[in-house]
Amino acid sequence: MPSGTYDRYGLTGNPFRDLSSENVEDVELLHVNLQVDETLRTIKDEVFDKENKAIVALIGNNGAGKTERLRLAEAQGRQLKAFTVYVDVTERTSWVLRSVAEEVVKAANLGGFTQLFSSPRWFRDVQALQKTKDPRYDPVRAGKAIASALNAKAPSLLLLNDLHHSMLLKGEADLFARTLQEVCDAIRPGVLVMFGCFPNYMTWLGKAQPGLYSRINRSLILPSLSNEEAGLMLAKKMLAKRVVENLDPLYPFDGAAVAALNGAAFGNPRRLLELADQAIEYGVAHRSYRIDSEVVGLALSSNRVGEALASSVSPPASSVVAPGPAPPGAGTSRSSPLSSGGAGAARGGGS
Repeated sequence: MPSGTYDRYGLTGNPFRDLSSENVEDVELLHVNLQVDETLRTIKDEVFDKENKAIVALIGNNGAGKTERLRLAEAQGRQLKAFTVYVDVTERTSWVLRSVAEEVVKAANLGGFTQLFSSPRWFRDVQALQKTKDPRYDPVRAGKAIASALNAKAPSLLLLNDLHHSMLLKGEADLFARTLQEVCDAIRPGVLVMFGCFPNYMTWLGKAQPGLYSRINRSLILPSLSNEEAGLMLAKKMLAKRVVENLDPLYPFDGAAVAALNGAAFGNPRRLLELADQAIEYGVAHRSYRIDSEVVGLALSSNRVGEALASSVSPPASSVVAPGPAPPGAGTSRSSPLSSGGAGAARGGGS
């Protein structure tokens, strides 16, 4: 759909098409602070001040905000000139180990040619990890090398995203957990190790690797969004595309629409943005001047009908499937306050 059609809502385009704020460049702008973020702020401040060390697990299902918070920590670390290493975990942990080593070497920035013969021991040990090929690497040696680098460059952050991916190949999760246990044993104040994972990984960890499990200082389960928090998330997303001033930050949504979307998403941030995407597309297509709970209901039911048809009909490549019946209210047209007399009509109803 052409981006120009969103001008009825004072937007240059669909603000929810990019479902997450996981890029370092925009994570701080779009992030919505929850109570868990206050806890994380205290932990990070103590690490940046070299008062404490910390091992933190961010636990949540897909779309709960684990990656976003790791990216936020990465952005804050870099702003404060802290030694910051961020890595996406894959099923082959020897690859992850090499990635960690490469990021450590890159972040260390020891200098040019003159450093080749005078680099510290920890740097040489980490450089050796870059050559790891054997999937049965030595977790004790690897963990000590990484911890030595983090200690030497403190304040420092090791941020591991999607640690549950290590469970996809037999034996990989155990090997990498032992590596992390060694890291946790050796780090000193000024070091933060933080990882994101699914709940089932923590269940496995408690049974299979109690050593690492017992070393985790804080296990933070990411909560569902309240309706107020959901509204703030939608408003922040729309702000990036907003071209008309003096509009209600939630426009074209109202409070009831936000509640309906958040309820359908069960408070999951990513799912909320997916459903808001569907709702605003429906609103534009049907020229709704406002997206209220009725429009949300029609948008979501229309999408469910489309998904059901797509999954139940598998025609030959040469056949043509006739479109299903139009959803209720498909012919309804409502005038937009942007085209019929100013921003004032758009105000109200937002939280």
